[in-house]
Amino acid sequence: MNVPVRDFLITIAVFAVSAGLVRVVTLLPESPAAAGTRNSVAQEATLPPRLDVAAALNDAMANVVEKTLPAYVSVDVDRQRTVTTTDTTALGPLTTSRIVREPGVGSGVIVSKEGLVITNWHVVAGEDVLIRVRLHGDDEPRRAKIIDRDETVDIALLQIEPRREGESFPWMVFGDSDLMRPGNMVFALGNPLNLAETVTQGIISNRSRRVSDTLESFLQTDCTINPGNSGGPLVNIRGELIGINSRLVISPQQSAAGQAYGLAIPGNEVQDAYERMIHKGRPRGYLGITVDDWPDMSYQSGGKPQCAIVAGVEKKSPAAAAGLQKNDRILAMDGEAVRSRDDFYRRLRKHQVGEEIPMEVKRGGESLTLTATVVDWKTISEDSEVPESQDMDGLTVRGLRRVERIRVARLGLPEGGVAVERVGAQSEWQGRLSPGDTILRIQERNGGRPADAADSKGLTVPDFAAQLKSLKASGGGQIEVLRAQGVVDSLNFSGD
Repeated sequence: MNVPVRDFLITIAVFAVSAGLVRVVTLLPESPAAAGTRNSVAQEATLPPRLDVAAALNDAMANVVEKTLPAYVSVDVDRQRTVTTTDTTALGPLTTSRIVREPGVGSGVIVSKEGLVITNWHVVAGEDVLIRVRLHGDDEPRRAKIIDRDETVDIALLQIEPRREGESFPWMVFGDSDLMRPGNMVFALGNPLNLAETVTQGIISNRSRRVSDTLESFLQTDCTINPGNSGGPLVNIRGELIGINSRLVISPQQSAAGQAYGLAIPGNEVQDAYERMIHKGRPRGYLGITVDDWPDMSYQSGGKPQCAIVAGVEKKSPAAAAGLQKNDRILAMDGEAVRSRDDFYRRLRKHQVGEEIPMEVKRGGESLTLTATVVDWKTISEDSEVPESQDMDGLTVRGLRRVERIRVARLGLPEGGVAVERVGAQSEWQGRLSPGDTILRIQERNGGRPADAADSKGLTVPDFAAQLKSLKASGGGQIEVLRAQGVVDSLNFSGD
C-alpha cells in the first residue's frame, strides 16, 4: 500500500472511530520492544496494523448500510392512460380507444415512524397511478398514496398503508446538507434497473454553483446512479439523510446504464419541503434572488471576500422591489455577517412569509441598507399573463408557465420549450403526445437544427410552429419531449 492511500485509510478509520461507528483496538504500529514480547499465537491472531485500518473502514461502511437500509423502500408505479386512434375504413373514419399500461420503478426513504415516504415527484407523477412500495425484509409490497407534492423541488410525500393500527416504521433522520464538502464520503441506496436494495458508495464531487431560493443547488456525487435510483436516499457517514437522488447526467454518446455521475436534491431543501407539506399552514417563502460565492479567480492573490454575491434577480420579485441588483455583495442579514452563499440560505430559511429581511449591501464603493419582504411562493408560482398558445392541425401548444420553466431547469434540460395542451382525435400526434408533455426542441432527423432555430432563450410557440411547418415541407424531423414522469423521449414525424 502506498503512503497516500495508507494515510487516507488511517484518516477515514480514525473518523469512523470518533463517530462511534466502529471499535478499533490497535491502529498504529507497535514499537519493536512491544512486538518482541508477543507470543507466536498472538502474532498469528492479530491483524497487521495496515489491515487493521482497512478492517475499521470496512466495518464503518457496513455499519452505515445496516443502520440505514431498513428506512429505504423501492417504489413500483403502474400508470394507465387512454390512447385514442383513428383509422380510415370503407365506412369512413373509425375511432377506437384502448388502455395502455406504463410500469415504472424508483426509490424512496421513510422519514417518520408513521410511514411517510419521500421520493421524487417525477417517479410517481401521472393520472390513474397505482403505487406500491416494498420495505426492507418485507415479503409483500404495500399500497401507498400521494399525500402532497412540491413540483418545483421535484419532491412527493407518500403514506404507506399500515397492516395494523398503530404500526411503527423505521425511519431515517435528516442531516445538515450545508455541512457537506467535496470529498465527504456518501452512500446511495436505490432500486437501479429494478435491483432493489442496491448500495453504492462514493464521495461528494461538487456543490453546484447555481443556487437560488427557487432553484437550489444539487449535490453532485460519483456514487453509481442508474434509472431506478431516483427518489432514493443519499446518506452521510453517520447514516443521516443529506440528499434525495434525483437524476443522472450522461452525454449523448453514452448509455444510461452504469454511469457514475449523479445529482441529489440537498437534504435541507428536502426537509424544508417536507415540513411545508406536513404543516399545511406554512407556505413556501420566496425572494427571487440567486446568490453565489465570490469567484475563485477574483481572490487568488489575496483573502477570499466574506460575503455572498448576487448572481441574478428575477423581474417583479421581492428582491427586485427591494433594489437588489446583479453583482451586489451581501455582507449581512438581520445584523449578522454573511460569509458565503450557504450562510445566506441558512439565514433565509429561518424567515417566514411576511417577514422583512434587512441586508447590508456593497455596490461598487457604495454601502447600502436594503430591506426585502418574503412573500408566499404560490402568489407568484403562475405567470400573471396568459401564455401564448396556437393550434396546429389538432395539436395545441402554449408557452411555459413559471413553474414549468423551473421544472425544466431543475432537470438540467435545454432552456425553454412549449407545453402540450390538447391533442385532437384526428391529429397525427394522437397516442404519441399527451397534455402535460413539454416539447423541448425540434430538429432534423439527423440531429441538425433548422435554419430558423430558436435562439439562446429557448423554444417558443412561434419558433415551434415555424420549424414544424418547415421540416414537414422538407421531409420530416424529430422532436424531443419531456414527459410528466421526467423521462425525455425522441419522436420522429414525417413530411406532408
